[in-house]
Amino acid sequence: MMAMDLCAAELARAMREGRTTAVAATEACLERIAVHDGSLRAFIAVDRDDALAAARVRDGERKAGRVRGPLHGVPVAIKDIFERTGKPMTGGSLVYANRIGERNATVVARLQAAGAVLVGTLNLDEFAAGGTGDNPHYGRCRNPWDPARITGGSSSGTAAAVAARLVPIAIGSDTGGSIRLPAAFCGVTALKATQGRVSGTGVFPRARPFDCVGPAARTVEDCRLLYTAIAGADPEDCATVGLPEDLPGEGGEAGALRLGIAIAPFAAAADPRVLACLEAAVAAFGRLGVRRTDVDLPDLDLMTQLHQVVVKTEGGQLHRAALRQEARRISLPARSAIETGLFLAPSRSAQALAVRPALLRQFVARAFADADVLLLPLAGTVAPRHEDLHATTAAAIVRFFGESARALRFVNYLGLPAIALPCGFVDGMPVGLQLVARPLREDTLFALGAAFQGATGWHAAAPALPR
Repeated sequence: MMAMDLCAAELARAMREGRTTAVAATEACLERIAVHDGSLRAFIAVDRDDALAAARVRDGERKAGRVRGPLHGVPVAIKDIFERTGKPMTGGSLVYANRIGERNATVVARLQAAGAVLVGTLNLDEFAAGGTGDNPHYGRCRNPWDPARITGGSSSGTAAAVAARLVPIAIGSDTGGSIRLPAAFCGVTALKATQGRVSGTGVFPRARPFDCVGPAARTVEDCRLLYTAIAGADPEDCATVGLPEDLPGEGGEAGALRLGIAIAPFAAAADPRVLACLEAAVAAFGRLGVRRTDVDLPDLDLMTQLHQVVVKTEGGQLHRAALRQEARRISLPARSAIETGLFLAPSRSAQALAVRPALLRQFVARAFADADVLLLPLAGTVAPRHEDLHATTAAAIVRFFGESARALRFVNYLGLPAIALPCGFVDGMPVGLQLVARPLREDTLFALGAAFQGATGWHAAAPALPR
């Protein structure tokens, strides 16, 4: 079996057993990237020489009996929003293309400490402000299942690279569904962790109160391995100080958990065939012994509106200087996404965040009263075609993403953990669902998600890429 046929956990096991090496795995990734990424445009930069040098070091460490962790020698790619010593970090924009990092972001340092081999940086919507993956500067990131369709965004390259088997695991970020929506459209697994569980030090921001770094992979187990490597308190990020280093131990057996079904609030705007995939997933959980209950999700529209107030205000403040000095180098979609914030007073963001603790308490009390985990859609449709989006009106595009965002943005506003799981296909394109838990209940998501993937095969499906 070729290295790229293996998920990260399997690849790490093959290295431990001497069936492959970090160099061989890295070379396999680089070869596949060279063959396919010219059309997919998942990468902004491929660090071939650095990756091979790091892989040789990892193999030498293994021979000497110094294994850094379960990801030792495993290739990984990162969204181009992380600072790295002596390397550019573009944020998907020409404005920052020549800015060289003075140090490694905490997440990068933790990946290296865990023994992962960084092979390159991944494409994204400019400024991480978009949902299509269409970057006019670094190329339109294409969906491996159908290059005519969008990947979703802003972590477009993260999802596409994993789906296309260019790398076994990757890192993205999620501010309002930015990793979960591409995961759904590209058919991969992805985690949006509890707010503050992963450091934001050295990360290019979209909206700091909601930005959440997280993994994308083929399996829940791979996401867990990658999340474990990067999570934990960081003295340089005050949002993480004081959080527990170890997750509480509630995970348990899937059959002991209660699953709250929250599909109804999104059904009116969804494709019936997507709803059928979700109902089939609910039935699969039932066969695992998971107890089902229908739940109400309070204040969805209010939380979506509050989320947008914060995101727009933060975006305007973060990029005020760039908009003033470099506007001609910023694409129209990115400008449209952030200019609104210039007309919002910073106090609006503070007001929107001030009510968050009360809304979180209310939401947890109602939505989780009879449930340990919630199940709801990621999007009401499969990935649309690029030409269909460009042929429609701006209002229709806003409406399309608004309907999907209604199931995504409240999770970021409340800081809840959520995991995206493939759960079927419509018209040959992946369908995804998300499981949402109480704060710091990532272990529960891992337990239930792994049980689902053990009983279904959707996550193992791979797109057929032309050579």
